[in-house]
Amino acid sequence: MNSMPTLFIRLKSPASRHEDGYRLQCEWLIEESDGSVRASGTTDYRGLSDLIDPSADWLQNPDNLVVIVPTEHVLAVSCDVPGRSIGQIRRALPFVVEEFVATDIDGMHLAHAAIRRGHPTRVQLIARSFVEDWLTCLRELGLNPGYLVADAELLPTEAGTASVLLDHQTALIRTKDQAASVDRENLILAVSALEVERLHFVHGTPTDLERGQLDPELEVQLPDEHYAAALTYFAASWRKGAERLNLLQGPFTPVRPASASFGRWRAVASLAGIWVLVGFISMIAQGFWAGSRASALEASSEDLYRELFPAEQRIVNVRRQMQQKLGQSAGGSAGFTTFLGWLAQGVDRTTGVLSLTYTDARDELAADLLLGNYDELEKLKQKLAQMDVRVEITSAEQQSGGVRARIRLLGGQGT
Repeated sequence: MNSMPTLFIRLKSPASRHEDGYRLQCEWLIEESDGSVRASGTTDYRGLSDLIDPSADWLQNPDNLVVIVPTEHVLAVSCDVPGRSIGQIRRALPFVVEEFVATDIDGMHLAHAAIRRGHPTRVQLIARSFVEDWLTCLRELGLNPGYLVADAELLPTEAGTASVLLDHQTALIRTKDQAASVDRENLILAVSALEVERLHFVHGTPTDLERGQLDPELEVQLPDEHYAAALTYFAASWRKGAERLNLLQGPFTPVRPASASFGRWRAVASLAGIWVLVGFISMIAQGFWAGSRASALEASSEDLYRELFPAEQRIVNVRRQMQQKLGQSAGGSAGFTTFLGWLAQGVDRTTGVLSLTYTDARDELAADLLLGNYDELEKLKQKLAQMDVRVEITSAEQQSGGVRARIRLLGGQGT
């Protein structure tokens, strides 16, 4: 859990460069680790530069800086994307969402929530220039945000319910599938178009006139708590840790420094890493030796098979075909060395092996790998498949250093 303060900056406008800096309107709030507010206010670019000390230790960590942007600049969609793998779905996303935008998709930045096969993917699109200008502006102030989220992301979602945040002359509305920012005078019209059973006001209360214009069958829930400002509510919502889509993905992914505890234990970790590397190199060498011996034995087995069955035209897998000739089923334990040989032939020098777990009872090898991107993971899977090795990708997620994936090599396939 974060024990340092968190700086919340709510951007109220695009960032435009001028001779004396940027034109940027924003609200800011510093929240302590216990949830109390240290300070808050409304300012512009110049005022923000006077208020913030980017050299403060806690601001060196991007996770302590949350930037909230207006939903009016963000297009949120949820769509079904074809694909047999997560990598294929990710590559197909831009083509699927292109029909939702009126401008050139190349000028849009695309961010998405977790991708699950067979489930709709939640996507947000925003003009790339907006993100670039905001980040450039903040970095000139010495700030490196770890999160860039649309303000509607901080409203709760529940089936059959629309959450409404009233903020002066605007209203922010979010349902499970939609989000919008409307002028206060259009609130009733916007709510009437929603197919919901409940209206939950999370910040601000409707006027008597507004309540009188609502559908009488619509259940109205007033705020559970009252906050001094909308940004105070957003900060409290952020602290609850609900799932929210971070726009800082792809080329905008923030660089997060190593933790202080890692620095203190770097010497110990380096020594341990050396021994792990030595052990791994030894296992790799053993795997290559086993692979070389296996190739020689396979060649001898193929020669013997041709002598026994000269009419056989195509030899793909000597062991399996011999078992079929003898009426036996394919199977048997592959063994750790064989698994390691397969893995060594599949990975390249840029792939990091984080851990290996061999389970003899299930005849399988589980490996945690760090690859450059999802395409490398697909190539690894294809390369193992070409060697007739059964492989399952149990998880894959994007991290700052690349893609961390957990795969399982399964025995009993008769290779």
